[in-house]
Amino acid sequence: MSMTFSRRNLLKASSLAVAVGFVGSSISACSTGPTGSTSGGNTVKLPTFKDFSAVKPDLVSAKEGMPGFLKYPAKPVASVSKTPLSGGSVTALTYSFDPVAPGLDSNPLWQAVNESLGGKLDIVYTPYADYGQKFATTIAGGSLPDLVAVRQPVQQLPALLQSKFVDLTDHLSGDAVLEYPNLAGLPTVSWAESVVNNRIWGVPMPRPAIGAAVIVRQDLFDKYSVTTAPKDFKEFKEVLVGLTNDREGRWALGDFVGAFDFLRSTHGIPGPWIEKDGKLTSEYELPEYEQSLAQTRELVELGVMHPNMVGSSNTQRNDWFLNGAAPIAAIGFTGWSKYTQWGKAVPGFKFTGMLPFSNDGTVKPAHMGAAVAPHFTAITKADEPRVKELLRVLDWLAAPFGSAEYTLRNFGVEGKTFALEGTNPVVNSAGQNQKLVPFKYVTDSSQVIFQPLDEGDAKRQFEYQEQALALVTPDPLAGLYSETEAAKSSQLASKAAEVRADIILGRKPVSAWKDFVTTWKADGGDKIRDEFQKGLEEKKV
Repeated sequence: MSMTFSRRNLLKASSLAVAVGFVGSSISACSTGPTGSTSGGNTVKLPTFKDFSAVKPDLVSAKEGMPGFLKYPAKPVASVSKTPLSGGSVTALTYSFDPVAPGLDSNPLWQAVNESLGGKLDIVYTPYADYGQKFATTIAGGSLPDLVAVRQPVQQLPALLQSKFVDLTDHLSGDAVLEYPNLAGLPTVSWAESVVNNRIWGVPMPRPAIGAAVIVRQDLFDKYSVTTAPKDFKEFKEVLVGLTNDREGRWALGDFVGAFDFLRSTHGIPGPWIEKDGKLTSEYELPEYEQSLAQTRELVELGVMHPNMVGSSNTQRNDWFLNGAAPIAAIGFTGWSKYTQWGKAVPGFKFTGMLPFSNDGTVKPAHMGAAVAPHFTAITKADEPRVKELLRVLDWLAAPFGSAEYTLRNFGVEGKTFALEGTNPVVNSAGQNQKLVPFKYVTDSSQVIFQPLDEGDAKRQFEYQEQALALVTPDPLAGLYSETEAAKSSQLASKAAEVRADIILGRKPVSAWKDFVTTWKADGGDKIRDEFQKGLEEKKV
């Protein structure tokens, strides 16, 4: 078995404190990339994939992962031939995981982006955790921005899209997307979440082909003579005990939920839904899920987890990893480079990834995939010329690595927000703040691995990716919609997290999980299964 990451495990992933779709095989697409799926008996042709980028990678993935670049192109070239706007403005609504950026009036990088766009891009955004409420109040208010991030699940989504937004199928399906070459360069797999009822309703936000990673302090593992590649759960426990010394203020793990998720992957659970012989089973119903809970509880009792982990923040856990108080961490794969940067201030710091092992030495482990966020950016109803103009703005934002537009959006202006070291742009402190404008949460380019001035780390990250991708499998439900899931997923996921924590922390017996599953099925789990099952069967017609 292997693990996937989709809109259906977004709530779970956020509860694991990791920064965050995969697709089936029934949608046809003129593409070199993997194909996606939708609900319904017919299949929409996904946008044709064509890579227009002039920059060739140094490290080429054998498994449809991110390419790796060891140096930045010396002369970035423009990827768009026409300025998207002719004056005027575009409004957008989205979210961000980052701190608030300086506003447009005090942000030269944002101003430079607008100059390149030929008009004003005004982005209103909230913290990720607050976006659901902001989205709901904006929709209820009736006056919508031009571009709106639709973060699934959303109740009554098909009806909402029909009433408020533009059906983009004729603009983007098949070869129609070639009018927007940067959008055509987005991986085919990333378009799956933009499809609802066999129509394309937005532009995706591509993510790395793997969603999460477990990283370890290689220097401390070497110091205490423990392996970064345990062969099974028994050896993993030996590693954790070897790292832990409470008198010295060091515990192997700083996050019990991340530890559970990692152990779940060592059991090969492909969650959240498993398709076998055309039938769906929830990961909650698997005996391996309960075993993962029991093993995580065992680690808590073993004393190898930080005593202050309950209620800890991402910032605290990052500090524990950097100062050695918890030398194993679960992160979003996109955050790998941050640890490279932060670690430069720590003497002797060296880290690497730890892949899921076979829990009992026989089962094939899993790894969390990603490839697409559970989000697409929709265009509010407008006339045809305005729709094309807005698609050109999105095309500009999707400019590929190494292009002039990508350079401006990610690094700013040379001499003001970054300096060149060789050909590599190195962002200064002003640039680090200014680049926090959430352009990438409107849409983004295809993801790449690039570490300025650290080729070795880029190679390590690339190697981890290639090994992890062998453990990832597509999500059979990508592109399907369940109204019950949209209405109840938050409530059900919250209750599941509560029971998991009670079991892991010893407040309830492991057997309490079976009782929860019975309640979960009655409270909506079975109905969600039935709705997805129906969509899955229709998809295969």
